[in-house]
Amino acid sequence: MFPDRQKKSYRDFYESARLNEFLDEKTTILLHLAAALALGCYP
Repeated sequence: MFPDRQKKSYRDFYESARLNEFLDEKTTILLHLAAALALGCYP
């Protein structure tokens, strides 16, 4: 679906957002939803 480089970039972003120490839970969930919608996935 996506080139390996783009998959790695998304995976890195996803992991950094998921394992953060700075954002509250609601912000983290909204960030994941926004990233999924930007890629055309359905949450």
